[in-house]
Amino acid sequence: MHKPALNINMEYSYDLSQLIQLSHGSKDFVANMLEIFIKSAGEIMAQLKGALVVDDWNKVSELSHKAIPSFHFMGLINFSDELRYIEQNAKKEIEHARIHELIGFIDKNMVVILKDLKEEAEKYKT
Repeated sequence: MHKPALNINMEYSYDLSQLIQLSHGSKDFVANMLEIFIKSAGEIMAQLKGALVVDDWNKVSELSHKAIPSFHFMGLINFSDELRYIEQNAKKEIEHARIHELIGFIDKNMVVILKDLKEEAEKYKT
């Protein structure tokens, strides 16, 4: 069974190359997509933490599933892998302690990453 590492390192940073390539040079597109991700990722993390408080494993699984594509698209591959782990184990209602640990880890790191992405979005605004 895959258990992602909890060490903070550059592997947990974002990579906007896919977004930039898709933008075909449109800075507005990049800025808009970043702003959408910042808002939705913040909301999903808040909802995930709320679902954990009440042990709503179905909701944890659904929210994790919903977050995976956008995290992957922003180059947050390791977080999308961890969200997949959370989704699968929450659905089975197993590994509760590990799920709590991973969501806390993701949330803690996303505070920094979202701040950095806000700065990135500002760079792309025309």
